[in-house]
Amino acid sequence: MTRTVMFVGAAALVASLGTLQAQDHAHLSAASGIPHGIARVCAAPTVTSVANGAWSSPATWSAGRIPAADDAVRIAAGTDVTYDAVSGAALRCVDVEGRLAFRTDRSTRMTVATLTVLESGRLEIGTVEAPVAAGMTAEVVIADRRIDTAVDPEQMTGGLIGLGTVRMHGAAIAPTFVRLAAEPLAGQRALQLEEAASGWHAGDRLVLPDTRQLRQNERGTAYAPQWEELTVAAIDGRSVALTAPLAFDHRGARGEDGRVEFLPHVGNVSRNVVVRSENPQGTRGHVIFITRPDVDIRYALFKDLGRTRMGVLDNTEFAADGSVRHVGTNQIGRYSLHFHHAFGPRSPQANGHQFTLIGNAIDDASKWGITIHNSHYGLVQDNVVYNSRGAGIVAEDGTESFNAFEHNFAVRSEGSGEFAPRSGYGGATGDPGGEGAGFWLRGPNNILRNNVAANVDVFGYGIAAGALDTVRIPKFTGADPSRDGEFVTIDAVDTPVLEFTGNEAYGAIQTGVAIGWNGVLKDSRVWHASRNAVTAFPADRLVIDGFVARGDVSVLARAFETPTGVWFTNYAAKTVTVRHADIQGLRVGVASPFFPRIDTEPGRGDGVATIEDSYLRNYVGVAVATAYTPVTTLAPVKKAVVRNTRFAPLAADLPGQYPAAAISMNYGMSPGDAARRDPVVVYDFNATPGDTFRVFYSHEVPASAAPPCHTPRPQIGGFVCAGDDATQESRR
Repeated sequence: MTRTVMFVGAAALVASLGTLQAQDHAHLSAASGIPHGIARVCAAPTVTSVANGAWSSPATWSAGRIPAADDAVRIAAGTDVTYDAVSGAALRCVDVEGRLAFRTDRSTRMTVATLTVLESGRLEIGTVEAPVAAGMTAEVVIADRRIDTAVDPEQMTGGLIGLGTVRMHGAAIAPTFVRLAAEPLAGQRALQLEEAASGWHAGDRLVLPDTRQLRQNERGTAYAPQWEELTVAAIDGRSVALTAPLAFDHRGARGEDGRVEFLPHVGNVSRNVVVRSENPQGTRGHVIFITRPDVDIRYALFKDLGRTRMGVLDNTEFAADGSVRHVGTNQIGRYSLHFHHAFGPRSPQANGHQFTLIGNAIDDASKWGITIHNSHYGLVQDNVVYNSRGAGIVAEDGTESFNAFEHNFAVRSEGSGEFAPRSGYGGATGDPGGEGAGFWLRGPNNILRNNVAANVDVFGYGIAAGALDTVRIPKFTGADPSRDGEFVTIDAVDTPVLEFTGNEAYGAIQTGVAIGWNGVLKDSRVWHASRNAVTAFPADRLVIDGFVARGDVSVLARAFETPTGVWFTNYAAKTVTVRHADIQGLRVGVASPFFPRIDTEPGRGDGVATIEDSYLRNYVGVAVATAYTPVTTLAPVKKAVVRNTRFAPLAADLPGQYPAAAISMNYGMSPGDAARRDPVVVYDFNATPGDTFRVFYSHEVPASAAPPCHTPRPQIGGFVCAGDDATQESRR
C-alpha cells in the first residue's frame, strides 16, 4: 500500500489539545507531504539583517546589536551574513531568506531552537570549494527547548528545516571506514588498516563491530554486546594507536584451511562540522529537507538527533475544520537526517543527482539514521551510520527511485522488539523498518552497491518489506511524482531490484540479506550470520550470482544451531537460480522448499530452482524440504536442479541430528504425507562430467522404479535413480 498524501493551500488552524480555542498562527504554505504547513516561529523577528556583514557586527542588524538569547532572527532576502561567533546563548529561531555562511577559517558555534532555510535562502557551513578547515569546528546545536504544541502541534520545529539551498562541508577524511589488515584481538592497543587513513587525527572516535556468529541463547534480550567505541591516540600510516586496549576479540571469517579470509571494518565517526542536540535526554533536534531543497552535505556529523522513537507511533490528529483533535506524543517523521518528499532542484546538481550526502557520520539516531522518503535520484555515499534504532539507512515508502546507496557503513542498529502499528501501512501489519537493519528499503527501484552492514540486530539488508502494488515514480530527474505529467507507474511487485552488487554483511546479525523482490544479487558476501546468510522469498524470479557465505564452524557444535547459506521461503516463486556461489561452514548451504503450486495461483510456482557452478562445504550441501501440511490440490510441481556443483564434507554426523550429506531429502515434516513430488535432478555431480542422477525423498521412492533406485548412495540423503532414467525424468 502507498500512503495517501493531501495538499492544503491555506495555513492550518491549530489549537492545543482540548483546552484552547482554535487560533491563527503563521505557517509556511503546505508542502508535499506536509499538508498542514510548517509553523513559522520566526514570522515576527526581533532582529533582522539590514546589511551584508559579520554576525558579530552590530551594523549588520536592525536593532543595532548582535542577536542574543531568545531572539528571533531573520536573515533578510538580499543580505549576506557571515557567522563568526562561538555562542551557547540559545536563539529562539533563525529564518534564512538571504545567505548565511559560517566562517571556515575559525571555529564557530550557533545554538538555536529552530533553524529554517526558506526557499530563497542559502545556508553554507563550508562548501566543496572552501570546506571548514581541519583543526577548526563548526557546530549547529539544537537547543533543548520544549516544542510549543499550541503553535506547532505536529512538532516540526526544534531542528534544522531545509526548503532552500544547504551546503555543508567539513574537512575531508579518507576513507570514512576501512577494512582491517589483521584480526583485532583483546588486549591489543593498535589497529592495522588495509589502507592508510588521511584526515584521521588523535582524539577521533572509532567504532569496531562485534563480529561473532551468535548462538540462539546469545540473541535478542540475551545479547551481551561486544562492539567497541575507541579513541585514536596517534596515526602512523596504516597503524592506528588507541588510547586503551581492546576489550574483546573481533575475529574474521575463515575458510576450509583455517586461514582468515574476511576481516571487519572500523569506522570513523568524528567530523569537524557538527549538527547535534544540546541535550540528548531532553528535547532532541531533527533535520528535515522538504520539497525543492538543493542539498549537498559532505563530511558532517549528525549526533544525538531525532525525536521519533521506536515502537507505536502517536501522531497529531486534526478535525475536519483544521482544529487539533489530538496532539501526538510520538510524531512520525522527526528523524535524525530526513529527506521528506525532497524532489530537489528543477535542474540536477553538477554530479547529476538531486541531493548529495558524502562522507558523513550519523551517531545515536532515535529511530532511523538516514531516511529517504519519496525522494529520488540522490547520492548517499561513504557515510558511517552508527548506533541507530530500527535501521541505519532507509528508503521509507517504496516510491523512492534511482537513489544510489554506495559504499556506506551501517553498524549497530537496534530493533524495537515491539509490534508497532503505523498509520498508512495497514495498522496491524506492524511498523516496517523497526526490526534492526543496516539498510532497509521498502521498494526495489534503487541501487545498493559496495555497502557494508555489521552488528545489526536482525537484517544486514532488509529489502523485503511486502507488497506495494502500483506506485508512482518520477518520470525524469527533478520530477514531482504528485503532479500530472511528471510521473510514471510501476508494478512494485514485479519490478526487479535496480541493482544489488558488491554488498557485505557480517557479525552479530541474524540474516545478512532478506529479499522479497525480483532481480539479481551480484558478487556479495555474508559471514557469521546466525540464521541465514540470505533469506529469499522472491515475487517471481531471482538470481543470486557470485555469492560468498562463511560460517563459524565452532558454532555448529551445538545441536540447536542451524545457520543456512541461502534459504528460499516462497513456494510461489517461479524461477530461482544460485550460481557461482561459495558457501562454507554452515549447517546447510542451500535450503529450498519443494512444493507444488496451488490452483489459486495460476501461472506461478511451476518454475525451477537451480544451483549451478558452485562450491558448497557445509554439514548439508543442498536440502530440499517437503511440505509442512499435506497437499490436496495439486498442479504442476516445481523442479530442482543441481548442476556442476562441488560438495565438500564439513563434519561427520552430529549426534541426534539428521546425517551429513551433499544433498539431503530425508525430511518428513508432515507425517503421512505421501504426495508425489518431482525429484531433484543432479548433473555432473562434484563437477564430474556425466555423473547425472535423480534423488527422491526417502519415503516416496517410486514403486515402479528399478531395484537400483532403492539403493542409497554415499553423500546423498534420499534414494537415487541413475543413468538415462535421470535424463528422461529431467525432460518431463
